[in-house]
Amino acid sequence: MVFRYPLRKVKIRDGRKWLSLIKEEREMFMMKICPLCRTEAELSDGSPLEEDKTGREFVQCPVCGRYDYSKEWNELEKFNKDHLMSYLVYNGIHKAGDCRYYTTKSKEWCDKWREEFDHGNIDHGRPIHLTPELVENWYPKTIAERVDRILKYIADNAPHMGSFIQYNGTRMYSVLFVELYEDYGKKFSLDGVEDQASFIVNYLLAEGYIRTDVYDGNFRPYTCIALTPKGYSRVEELERSNSKGREVLVAMKFGEDTNCLRAAIKKGIADAGYIPILIDEVQHNDFITPELLSHIRNSKFVVVDLTHQNNGAYFEEGYAMGYGKQVIQLCRADVTLHFDIAQKNTIIWKTEDEIPERLKNRILATID
Repeated sequence: MVFRYPLRKVKIRDGRKWLSLIKEEREMFMMKICPLCRTEAELSDGSPLEEDKTGREFVQCPVCGRYDYSKEWNELEKFNKDHLMSYLVYNGIHKAGDCRYYTTKSKEWCDKWREEFDHGNIDHGRPIHLTPELVENWYPKTIAERVDRILKYIADNAPHMGSFIQYNGTRMYSVLFVELYEDYGKKFSLDGVEDQASFIVNYLLAEGYIRTDVYDGNFRPYTCIALTPKGYSRVEELERSNSKGREVLVAMKFGEDTNCLRAAIKKGIADAGYIPILIDEVQHNDFITPELLSHIRNSKFVVVDLTHQNNGAYFEEGYAMGYGKQVIQLCRADVTLHFDIAQKNTIIWKTEDEIPERLKNRILATID
């Protein structure tokens, strides 16, 4: 099987192991430095398509995961790099068998090749559109939101309840939302980062949320951190209510024929101040996966479009309701809903153009 991305035709042992490069082909990668976190990473210079001359670079970083951007157009300069680093640490794609990667290529390009991948063409992997707006909508705006995300991250990444986690280099700094860039992202600097990290770690210790192995009040990037019972209780409270969450899971049929609908729903959610999370970007098959369940638990509410009578959408709605999440339903006017959900207040739409405003208004009126 041949896979053209990230650079040239590269043989792989198994199509399911999208990035399992055979040993003879690894010379195409040079050990370089991640342009974001400055960690040693694998970078591929070039483009996924021979006709694409935009000077793209594909990064495989142990901290930031896999992402692609254009060096020629200085696309990383459009982002707040500190915010982007934290976003990629929390949401990045690190698993060897995972076919996804973030890219600054256009949404239309990502939609096309994601659908191609779902139909068996793995030439370009499963791209996820990455924008500054997505990152900024996700980034916590208050200390309280940062604390909640940090606790949830430790709980999700500790191998066992009560286990310590330890990350070297910039990964722990990004987990703690420490700023590593100066002059609006132009200069990477480690000056003062330990003071920033110590501030948040000392707060977590004072609140009784975490414990450390050996700690003298001054944080070091190799400090081991574990949640206390109080920390786990806070995480459980967040998963039950998620009262401060801004993620919204969207369940619908995905494909080229629903791109306009997809964009309209995302806009309505974003305009209401929430972050749309698309099912097809977080799962890879028709099963309810642990990753999907985690997204449902972490969502403030769920938006479901039932126009195409998609079985997956029904499943996701059912699971969301089982977790006590509010569900906002949409359906095209010419579609008859199943009788057991037809009684639920539903946004009935005729054209996609009307969805953003109506969905935004429904969210603002019904979601606390």
